[in-house]
Amino acid sequence: MKRVLIIVYYWPPSAGSGVQRWLNFSKYLTKFDWQPVVYTPENPDFELQDESLLASINPEVEVIKQPIWEPYQLHKLISGKQSESSKTAGVVDTNKSYWSNWIRGNVFVPDPKVFWRKPSVKFLKSYLQENPVEAIISSGTPHSMHLIALDLKQSFPTVPWITDFRDPWTELDMLESYHILPLRMKRYRKLEKKVLQAADLSLTTSKVWADDFKRLGARKTMAITNGYDEEDFKGEVKPYDEFVVSHFGLLNHLRNPEQLWQALSELIEENQAFSEQFRLHLGGTLDPRILDQIKRYPNLAEKLKVFPYLSHREVVAEYRKSSLLLLLLFNSKSGRGNIPGKLFEYLASKKTILAFGSSKGDAAEIVAKTKNGIYFNYGEATVSKLKRTLLDCFEKWQSGQLDQPAIDVSQYSRRKLTQKLSETLNQLTA
Repeated sequence: MKRVLIIVYYWPPSAGSGVQRWLNFSKYLTKFDWQPVVYTPENPDFELQDESLLASINPEVEVIKQPIWEPYQLHKLISGKQSESSKTAGVVDTNKSYWSNWIRGNVFVPDPKVFWRKPSVKFLKSYLQENPVEAIISSGTPHSMHLIALDLKQSFPTVPWITDFRDPWTELDMLESYHILPLRMKRYRKLEKKVLQAADLSLTTSKVWADDFKRLGARKTMAITNGYDEEDFKGEVKPYDEFVVSHFGLLNHLRNPEQLWQALSELIEENQAFSEQFRLHLGGTLDPRILDQIKRYPNLAEKLKVFPYLSHREVVAEYRKSSLLLLLLFNSKSGRGNIPGKLFEYLASKKTILAFGSSKGDAAEIVAKTKNGIYFNYGEATVSKLKRTLLDCFEKWQSGQLDQPAIDVSQYSRRKLTQKLSETLNQLTA
């Protein structure tokens, strides 16, 4: 069995982190004759760990942990970490100060994990000399993981290296909130270009982002989307008796369907049957300003349930119990390539999707291809259009016709996606 070193920050999985991608790849890689060796911090700085995901860890995976030093208190300040009270309420305060963001963007380049680079390279050089691998994979964010692999590539030039970008780097819209100075931005771009040009393959989660990285200088790019784990959808789940519209995950100013809140409020006012049976369920990382916006409609606020922290297993159960699932993409340039992992779990749940995003992009293409929902451009989603759509969905739900028929989405199963990854690794190491 061939060995592949995977450099990733979150392990075991933290709540809501993109590490679920590599949790599942590592779960199935051994079935395709690849032995994952995960390198990760011993003491990473995150506050929530999803215990339900621990059962998904493949016991055959070799895990190597080394201590990491991070500017803990400052990092919590500049990254908007949740307080205990906000975690309990399911809300995070994203209204961070100018200077905390400025420090994050201009002092810690590319991120606060950068202090782990040198000690990790020193350790891994020694480890790899005694325990060679056939390939190296670095997964970011945080992008400091790529810098560790970049240094290893210089010492082991014949070992193929794959960078996996779960998000864009210098073209991520959220960088704007860090108020990065021009000279520092040049540093970001220089690091990004070094990584893209040195890696044998730059892997990412969407075709749009793969094209973007190619334009930015990557030698070779490829898209392997996120997906769903078939084991999460075994067994029956009893749906809610009410017409439940739900969203679990990040809800901030970059993915806020403002017209939807007004449309729901007007339907509650105008349609008695809808008012009696409608419920809005929200959970995850919620911007309190958006909750305040929803609460400006008292009749909608009465129908709102904000969930505390839920495990991944519980979130999947909520998908399956709901009537209509909201897919909220970034209302931004990089949002065209944003395909939240929840989309594939929505498809596996066989529930109708109400999606908001850019006019074009990978997620829009998937929704259209699977015929599994309704997709709105944020700018074109008028209140009147949304009311018609919501009422149509409600009436179909009343007659038992809203749930989607069984469609073949197996191409998005974690096992199939891992098979594609293993084939790619085989080609690189042939």
